[in-house]
Amino acid sequence: MLSEGLLFKEDVILTWMRDRFLRNLVSNAAAAKTDLKESLSRLQLNPYYTFPALALLEPAVHFGDEHEKIVYLERMRDYMQKKISDSSIVFVDEEGRVGLLFSWVSKEPIESIQVMLTEHFQQPFNIGVGKPCGHLYDIVHSYRQASRALQYKFYRGTGKIIYYNELGRYESLQHYPSDKEKALFDAYKAAETTDEIAEYVHLLYNELLHKGPLDTQSVYDLTVRLLVGMEKRVLAEAENVSAYEQFDVMSIVKLETLEEIKQYVIHFLIGLKDVLAHNQKESHRSIIKKTIHHMEQECQFASLQSVAQKVYMTPTYLSLLFKTNTGKTFIEHLTDIRIDKAKDMLKSTHYKNYEVAERVGYQDPRYFSQIFKKKVGLSPSEYRESIGK
Repeated sequence: MLSEGLLFKEDVILTWMRDRFLRNLVSNAAAAKTDLKESLSRLQLNPYYTFPALALLEPAVHFGDEHEKIVYLERMRDYMQKKISDSSIVFVDEEGRVGLLFSWVSKEPIESIQVMLTEHFQQPFNIGVGKPCGHLYDIVHSYRQASRALQYKFYRGTGKIIYYNELGRYESLQHYPSDKEKALFDAYKAAETTDEIAEYVHLLYNELLHKGPLDTQSVYDLTVRLLVGMEKRVLAEAENVSAYEQFDVMSIVKLETLEEIKQYVIHFLIGLKDVLAHNQKESHRSIIKKTIHHMEQECQFASLQSVAQKVYMTPTYLSLLFKTNTGKTFIEHLTDIRIDKAKDMLKSTHYKNYEVAERVGYQDPRYFSQIFKKKVGLSPSEYRESIGK
């Protein structure tokens, strides 16, 4: 039977025993806490720490299978153990991450470790750092905090060092924002470019998170429901449904950051846009034509709200659609119509200026005069005089 000393000379076995011991320690297993300093010494590990803390590191890369991941993490662990001080311990935890046990007074090298790993492995690394403990027996708390900090990469993005004590609390989503889905759909239909679609998606998520970050599960659930809702709305309006790439729920839940989720939504909506393309252009022309007709016929009382109601659209969508298709805002075009009608009245009638103003939709004659002069270059009175000459 091999003696303990001979057994420990076997590096592979020693490393395996260290990993197992530290996994038990951070999982709060009672066996790992008995004679802690003695156990660490027997494993040829530093038993003394000033405010011990734990960091968790993971490569920002997707692996083909579990074996490939384990091999990579073991390489990462071995490389780190050679490069860092003997006063710290490196191990692979049960969740497939590399743990770093260190004294809080030495936390500054965390940044240099990240740089070192990135340069050596040529890819970014995520690092979550727990709070320091008063005693090594309590390291489980720092481990759990580091794990939660690492999850916050969902919002921070990859390649970041995230300290638990910097985290805010998650907000809760009380109900699904159907109104925001409808607003996105209106904007989406009016969008002419992929950049506009991307802009509207980013705007939606910014509005959803303006009070603070939601828990990640709520974001996943909300995203799936959003895609289902958008798909239903598009298919309900399309007369001829062309082929498109349907979204996959399992692909969504595998995404690790908010930015990846947003890019997935953008990609899906760009593909879905083709379903509307066959009918949308002609439909848009018809809507704009009807809108302008109502503006011309009812310029005295027309407003975005009233005209949108007549063409069966929301004011927001009609505003976007009008700007996209004419190059002018609704109010800019309505102003042009009113000024043109005012010019005709000044030419062909004896209405006073304030009467002309009222008949084209301006209750304040002074404001009408300002707008008229800005558009024509002359005041209403000057314009009438110039016509009479």
